Amino acid sequence: MIKLGMPQLYEYDTIEDNLKLAKELGLDFVELNLNFGYCRKEMEAKTVKPLLDKYGIKATLHFYDEADLGSYPEVVDAYLVLLERYCKLGSGYIESMNVHLCPGPVVTISGVKNYIYEKEFDEYIKRLIANLHRAEKICNTYGIRMVIENTDNIPNYTKKTYEAMYDAGFKFCYDIGHDHLSYDIVQSILEDIPLEFQEFHFHDGKDRKKCHLALGEGTIDLKKFKELTIKHDAWVNLEVKQASDLRISVPYFKNL
Repeated sequence: MIKLGMPQLYEYDTIEDNLKLAKELGLDFVELNLNFGYCRKEMEAKTVKPLLDKYGIKATLHFYDEADLGSYPEVVDAYLVLLERYCKLGSGYIESMNVHLCPGPVVTISGVKNYIYEKEFDEYIKRLIANLHRAEKICNTYGIRMVIENTDNIPNYTKKTYEAMYDAGFKFCYDIGHDHLSYDIVQSILEDIPLEFQEFHFHDGKDRKKCHLALGEGTIDLKKFKELTIKHDAWVNLEVKQASDLRISVPYFKNL
């Protein structure tokens, strides 16, 4: 059975505020987020697990947005130190770690984006796969699974990247709104590769320009994607970014 959750919210200042809302809405989990200082501080103070137990809510964890595991050794090594720090702190209560698949540095020529990782793909993909294995080993050491999320406006060369990650045995988080902005690249990949999605980031989108909308405010075929979440028996984060949108989106999802 799928589990339904929410993201850590910008409008709040404590993890407990998020847990209170999750409890009110009957949710199963909160995706904590290391981009927020109050997440890092409370994890380091070791106050999170007692709060999760108090409210009967589970937790996943989102790694730093800009952490590019396809980058160069000095950069990746620094991020892996941080990854191990928070995996160790979260051991025993963090279910999974979400890491972004970053498109990498861009050179814009005559208004057109050109991706250095595409130009240097053979070297890039070796680095990426090796570093993802290192990251997953760290996560698994502390009883945490790792999922890889598609970011927004991902370039076409990403199709080759997904093929290599699938062959290497990795698991994924499917952000359906990000894919809407990327003209459904991940959907096209699914025509050829049966990616395993352990998590979904579920929100509406519109006009290939907007996402993270409350469910029903955009044009994404949400019913189709809900059926996909059920097929994968996934953890589903209703990734709208404010409490008012969650109060709309939770019943909307349940009634799809």
